[in-house]
Amino acid sequence: MIGVETRYYMNVRVDNLLLDTALEQVESLIEQSKEDGVPRQVFFTNVHSIHLARKDTEFRRYLDKADLVLPDGSGLKIAGKVLEMPILENLNGTDFTPKVCRMAETGKWSVYLLGAREDVVKRCSEKLKERFPNLSLIGYHNGYFSKNEEDEIVEEINKKKPDILLVALGQPYQEKWIARNANRLNTHICLAVGGLFDFLAGAMKRAPLWMRKLGIEWFHRFLQDPKSKWDRILIEIPVFLSLVLQEKVISLTSKRNLNQLRWIFNGQRDRYIRS
Repeated sequence: MIGVETRYYMNVRVDNLLLDTALEQVESLIEQSKEDGVPRQVFFTNVHSIHLARKDTEFRRYLDKADLVLPDGSGLKIAGKVLEMPILENLNGTDFTPKVCRMAETGKWSVYLLGAREDVVKRCSEKLKERFPNLSLIGYHNGYFSKNEEDEIVEEINKKKPDILLVALGQPYQEKWIARNANRLNTHICLAVGGLFDFLAGAMKRAPLWMRKLGIEWFHRFLQDPKSKWDRILIEIPVFLSLVLQEKVISLTSKRNLNQLRWIFNGQRDRYIRS
């Protein structure tokens, strides 16, 4: 994308943007879609998605082909510092998407919700209406459906014609669902938003602000749901950190070898000049 700095951490794509620039990009993508009728795709990369994408080439390919892939979480911040490729801002979907909803309220863009349990997505819809009274929230559907029901859901979404489709099916299912169905969706932009509906509905609680500032919100999520999150703490984070350190060592080794080659070349050149 023009004007967007794209980086790769462990061969997984991240677009490195500040918040205001990212919001401008979303607005620009919506306008582009209005012109050419092609729905745009916005995804988020975090430690979990990097772990999945390293094993799932289809998922990694969809991340590469998306229109915008935003950095999510403190893990990328750490990787950026260690590898000297700093992340400008943590644009996690839980904080970023409500800002998109605020833009939608101002810009008169309609929104449709897809994902989570029926009671959760219903409650999320109610909470969004309370928070954004002028938001055009035109429908929702839970995320528990079979492959055979997919056509019905797409048909329902297309009847509503939302400008923005928020998909909360969890990674990598939400990204795959969007990528697989984008060409037949009557919408302008799809955002893969993970557990957003659970947080907005109050089914899951956000970490206190001090934990978020310290970059340890992941630990708060683990405490709320240790059964499904234990592997992220005990496997994914250690593996991710080891990969970061491995890349750092390779980088340092490459620089050292390059400096040695320069030293040898310069020495040979000086001998040649003197002779």
